[in-house]
Amino acid sequence: MRIIRTFRGGCWLATVAIVWCAGMFGLAQVSGVGEKHPAFEVVSIRRHSAESGPVQRPTTTANGFRSIGLNLFAIFQTAYVPPNQSGVLHADLIEGAPGWMCEETYDVVAKVDEADFADWQKPEMRQTMLHAMLQTMLAERFNAVVHHESKEVPVYDLVVAKGGPKFKQAETVDADELRQKPGGGGMMSGTNVRAVPSPSGIRYYGISMAILTQTILPNMAGRPVVDKSGLGGYFDLTLPDIRPLAAPPGESQAPNALAPPPGADESIFTVLPEALGLRLEPAKGKVDMLVIDHVERPSEN
Repeated sequence: MRIIRTFRGGCWLATVAIVWCAGMFGLAQVSGVGEKHPAFEVVSIRRHSAESGPVQRPTTTANGFRSIGLNLFAIFQTAYVPPNQSGVLHADLIEGAPGWMCEETYDVVAKVDEADFADWQKPEMRQTMLHAMLQTMLAERFNAVVHHESKEVPVYDLVVAKGGPKFKQAETVDADELRQKPGGGGMMSGTNVRAVPSPSGIRYYGISMAILTQTILPNMAGRPVVDKSGLGGYFDLTLPDIRPLAAPPGESQAPNALAPPPGADESIFTVLPEALGLRLEPAKGKVDMLVIDHVERPSEN
């Protein structure tokens, strides 16, 4: 797991470059009223203190979920990842968070019900169960109410750079064969993509442009990325280590200016064309926003 922490709008946010192995599929939104949703059997929520120990990212455990010393915004990022995507929901796709959600830190430890334990052990089910149970927890313990809204926002279009792509079609997309690839890392959540750390960056086996733009590039570019490359199929490629941006470049320049901020010699705008033969073009696009209508501080236990 490689975690990059980004400061955005008063929040320290977790963005994930390599995610744990798990599956995910469609999930109904939790609104706090009405239907019964999957839930943890036991949930402990306390304000973080020095006695709690070091900060721990939101993660699954053998029998539940744990997040130590992080703000509630990070829990929302984990709970509302769209179906068929991995990692965390990008910060720019969440609106309506009150200030305390970014400022106050909590320890959240949850345990699944014994009746759900067998399913929890299945990688293809755990992530879906996690999202459903976290959304239920947010509704029940934080009185969270959310809705989704389509908005036009600044995005980047991913296009092929002059000279064409600098990577090849995948040798295989078979999950069992990909697991046999040498190196560490693991399968990306909800995909048949193998992600292997290397001295030059991250080697992705069997990745599509859709997964690249939905899951990986937004955290590096600082805003949503739309696939306009026209490249279908699956590929093996290495994405070098890229410095994440605290804010999209060109914000203080002319509209749609595409220039890396000072000192960002390792930014995606420099590395992407050189390493992959792809580039980003500023544009406007419709994206699905998660809007927080209501949320309250929890009662501790």
